[in-house]
Amino acid sequence: MLIYAVADIHADPERLRRIRDVVSAHKPDAMVVAGDMINYIRPGKTFNILNGLSVPVLAVRGNSDPLYIEKYFHQFTNLTSLHLNQVTIQSTPFAGLSGTIPLPFRNRVCFREQNLMNKVYPLIDSQTVFVVHAPPWGVLDQVMGRFHSGSKMVRHLVNKTHPRLLICGHIHEAAGISEIGETTVVNCSLPGTGQGMMIELEDGGKPVIEMV
Repeated sequence: MLIYAVADIHADPERLRRIRDVVSAHKPDAMVVAGDMINYIRPGKTFNILNGLSVPVLAVRGNSDPLYIEKYFHQFTNLTSLHLNQVTIQSTPFAGLSGTIPLPFRNRVCFREQNLMNKVYPLIDSQTVFVVHAPPWGVLDQVMGRFHSGSKMVRHLVNKTHPRLLICGHIHEAAGISEIGETTVVNCSLPGTGQGMMIELEDGGKPVIEMV
């Protein structure tokens, strides 16, 4: 299975153009958007473009995606919210968690973070592709190359549930690939001229990942 992963689009027309080009060239089986699709307002144009792609699009909200846009997912046939939701494509289970509250050098998913985490735990096992906006604490989360700013609750969730793959974004300058035990972590933020990550999943093997 081939997954195209991006984050931090921020409704930028050039980033959306690059996304269309990559989907056309690589023909992935699914696309994942790990938050920050828009910039707080007017989601319609971005959602229309994502809905028009030739692959199913699975997404979570980031800190620039207000809660009200959750209703937009129901208006588009090719967009699915992964927030507290499990979706299976080609026998691969996807689950996700929306939101993040930026704090100085640390992020939380929401104010009542533990309550939300308790709801997502049952959706995740060792075969799951887990999608969240904020990276786990200490992994692909450094601001200015110095300060860790990920979510400690996301890190705890990974340590407890061991998903096969964690896809995140949020820290633009930390795009890359890392691991927490058996979990592969991908920060697929779109910095500069970046175009995201192409992830190939094979039965029983480690994900093969290429920065596009």
